Amino acid sequence: MELKLFRSNTYAGEKFRDKRNARPLRQISERKEHSVNPFPKRGSGHGIYQYENKYFRYEGQWRNGTKHGHGKLQMADGSYYEGTFSNGEIDGKGMRFFSQTGSKYTGQFVKGELHGRGTMVYTDGSMYEGEWYRNRKHGYGIMKTLGSNSSEVYEGSYDKNMKHGVGTMMYAKKIRSDGCRNGDRYEGMWVNDMREGRGILYSNDGSVYEGNFQGDSFSGRGVMHHISGLIYDGLWVNGFPEIMATKLKISFDNNSEIDKKKKSPKDKTKVSIFQGIGFTVSVECLNESNRVILDQGREIRLTVGFRYYPPVSDNEKEDALFDMIEDDVEEKPIETPFGYSVVPYPITDQINFSVEDIPDDDEQDDPSKSPTDPSQGPTAESGDESSDEKQENTENDKEENSEEKDEEDKAEGDENDESPDMEKENTVPQFPPITTLRTKDGLCKWDDLHLTPAPPKYRPFERMEEQERLKSQSKNRSRSKELSTPSMGRPSVFDKFRMKKQKALEEKFAKLGEYVLIVEDVTNPPFMNRRLEPDFLLMKLKQPPKEFKRESKKDHPGWDTSSHIKASMRVKEDEMLSKKHLKD
Repeated sequence: MELKLFRSNTYAGEKFRDKRNARPLRQISERKEHSVNPFPKRGSGHGIYQYENKYFRYEGQWRNGTKHGHGKLQMADGSYYEGTFSNGEIDGKGMRFFSQTGSKYTGQFVKGELHGRGTMVYTDGSMYEGEWYRNRKHGYGIMKTLGSNSSEVYEGSYDKNMKHGVGTMMYAKKIRSDGCRNGDRYEGMWVNDMREGRGILYSNDGSVYEGNFQGDSFSGRGVMHHISGLIYDGLWVNGFPEIMATKLKISFDNNSEIDKKKKSPKDKTKVSIFQGIGFTVSVECLNESNRVILDQGREIRLTVGFRYYPPVSDNEKEDALFDMIEDDVEEKPIETPFGYSVVPYPITDQINFSVEDIPDDDEQDDPSKSPTDPSQGPTAESGDESSDEKQENTENDKEENSEEKDEEDKAEGDENDESPDMEKENTVPQFPPITTLRTKDGLCKWDDLHLTPAPPKYRPFERMEEQERLKSQSKNRSRSKELSTPSMGRPSVFDKFRMKKQKALEEKFAKLGEYVLIVEDVTNPPFMNRRLEPDFLLMKLKQPPKEFKRESKKDHPGWDTSSHIKASMRVKEDEMLSKKHLKD
């Protein structure tokens, strides 16, 4: 029924005793729209009211001429509210739909505003569930922000729609401006939607930072336990340590007192080491001002390299496939500041040499200890021989020398054609390599280091010898052309003895020459995505000085015969006394 009211307003609905009082026959959302414009001054029940501005339309319950109870307020832009009304105001529980954003709020209202506890569901699927104050997130709440691949969850306090107070954030996969990503979790204080104050950040890679934050980054006092094992405890500025190490520095000690007595060399990038004498290497973590930074747990690797020689072949038709395989097997050369590249050479800290093992210059250079001494001249008895006999002897000596040379050439060929069984017997012992060390207060140290004998068929040595052989051949050819005489090119007996002695030493010690010591920062993953600059040191391996051998012998006295005789006599006396005691 329709009842005409004052000002042509129309009320559509049921009436009881000439008053608007009826319950809807169907749900409000299912009823058809009515083009009516009633404004009930009195009465209670269900009714539909179209406002004069035609923007709002209400359908629901009335009491004493005002909206009261359950109803739906529809707006012209598609937004609407459906829920509880109280004395004409939106008040209580209800649901509000925002057509412009597509968001939907379900919860408590006070005088038309989002106030109390409620849940807001956004168009992208994100959702906030918590407390509201005058249309803003305020108090405790949980915000789930959905992304393309993962979600971001915040649980904690809000103030005026911003994270403020104590809260926990689980970050999304995308990398934010503050560097956080999927799996990172922050627990601590927030100020105006930013991390500020005391907090703990658990990174997805396992690193943990505990300390102060400011402006969403590490600032102030804090401790970083990095996943690589490095620990930094100190001041932070804008997300980075206040003072950060940038480079490594080598401190070297060759453990030779005699070498220390000498004047310090002008070139500090070149030092001397000796066969059979261990040396010590210390590494410091420095900043740009050469100040030691107290890094804890930074991983440092020490390696030694020998000069890299590219492949040399006289044959222009060398198999290309073999070169490709060789390049794959060999380690890549390391660039050095000394003008050439190096390849790794074995070094260990598990070799123990005695004083007798250390080579001496006299032993290496003295061929008189060989089975045959070619330097011995004729005896005094040969002076009585006649001149004819001398001539005959000289001719015989020439023939014998030629025969000896032929035999030596054959012997050299036999040495080059050694059987595999002989190679197995002459294998060089392999020692375990040194391990990486962790810094303590910005320092780490390796003691008693030795260069090991070269492994079998160490390519840099083979190529170096090949180049030296080619150079010597070219020099001999040029000399022979200048003198117009054929070059002998045969080493003397002394040279052969020295080469054989040197070969025996190289099976026990490293080859004399220059080596490069390298220290690198191998902290993985790098701390703050930065690695320290490596440091290089040029070492020259020499034979130990004679003074060291003599002083070592003084420190380690030889066999004392008298003391051993006395000891043996005491043992015999004890045996005699024991026998007498048994007889008695």
